[in-house]
Amino acid sequence: MKDKIAENFLYHIWDEQHLKKELHTCDGKELKILYQGKWNTDAGPDFHNAIILLDYEKMQGDVEIHRYEYDWHNHNHHEDPNYNNVILHVVFEKNSQTLFTISESGMKIPILILKDNLDESIEKLWKKYGEKPFDKLQKDSITCLLTESNLSNEEILNILLKLGRKRFERKCKRFSAELYNSDFNQILYEGILEALGYAKNKIPFLKLSKLFTYQKLQGFSKICKSPVDLFCILTIVSGMEIEDYNFNFIDENVLDSFISIKKLVYQQINNNLMSKNEWNFFRIRPQNHPLCRLWQISPFLFSSLEVNLINKIISIFSIKKDTEIKPKNIQDKFFKLLNGNSNNLKYGIGKSRCDDILANIVLPVCHIYADTLNYDELKNTIEIIYLSSPKLSENYITKFVSARLQNKIKNSREINLPIQQGMLQLYYQFCNYHDCKNCIRNLVDSTLKNTD
Repeated sequence: MKDKIAENFLYHIWDEQHLKKELHTCDGKELKILYQGKWNTDAGPDFHNAIILLDYEKMQGDVEIHRYEYDWHNHNHHEDPNYNNVILHVVFEKNSQTLFTISESGMKIPILILKDNLDESIEKLWKKYGEKPFDKLQKDSITCLLTESNLSNEEILNILLKLGRKRFERKCKRFSAELYNSDFNQILYEGILEALGYAKNKIPFLKLSKLFTYQKLQGFSKICKSPVDLFCILTIVSGMEIEDYNFNFIDENVLDSFISIKKLVYQQINNNLMSKNEWNFFRIRPQNHPLCRLWQISPFLFSSLEVNLINKIISIFSIKKDTEIKPKNIQDKFFKLLNGNSNNLKYGIGKSRCDDILANIVLPVCHIYADTLNYDELKNTIEIIYLSSPKLSENYITKFVSARLQNKIKNSREINLPIQQGMLQLYYQFCNYHDCKNCIRNLVDSTLKNTD
């Protein structure tokens, strides 16, 4: 039954308010729905202009609805400023201890769990309404107007650089807000594990990191005597059975450790495990298999248990005084750190993936850490690294934006990390919604005005 539930069915439940009279959000606040909002059939949050009372405080804004709280991240709403007016995140169910959803602007959004607050069972509601269509309208394709502007190559690059700075600042603000739910170690842990999942398994990896937190991992230090033990613990919690696979690294030593630890893990986590069915194995290269990913990251995680993850990672930014800060040196240090300084990289984490984690997770989180503790030198070092780093591997978004700006950018070598990040910000803020009017008004007109 649960697997059949689509978001458009949940829209109907919310729109018709099939809810109990007394509601509470995940953080324990009393919730009353004065107006569920207007169902949005275009891009953006699912319901506009909802009005709620949260502990008797009146709030008006948008409502976003998902099957799971992880879908907020999966759908990239955490990077989308168009969701910054969301005042309530409605999810069918959740399996983590997270009390809030964090918006792109860093605001804490209360969560309501539908499963626990329906006025009838989900089975009865499905029989009544589940077969009815609740489809959204499709957006029309619109030609990009930025390419038709009179801006020069230098002006376009300057716009993208500003957007890249803005994207980094907003990431810092969002990660800073997530400290309400966790700490620096957990934020890094979640970010690294999620990145190991790539597109197909990033949500299961994120769920694993939330279900079996870094703090819980540290709590297993008495029975976790080696990276192999740690790998076995993570594998057990993930719901996968290593006996089912024939990877070269699974030898008798690993199998013995898996069998001996399994019972202890079950006892300590009360069988609160993931299911193997939650992982995607279809058309995945052996090196990208989730079991291989856990094997790759286990030595690094094990080495961090005594000193904490944040302290382990901060070490890569240690640079002698009067020494030039070179991003490539930091990238190489991080690559060696994640791969345990191993020369055998057959089952290692690739260079491009390490660079992605460094740019998108490590730099903003460590920037917040430096800012929080007033480590100005570290903060300055991180900013220099971000602004001077080479671009990352292309994805479909950067290719999309690059293709439209190819006549405006004379030399592709001019595109570095912050400019590439500016392309992502441009897409999420404007292109994704075909919001050409505001793109031209906010970017082109303001730039031309400043040059007058």
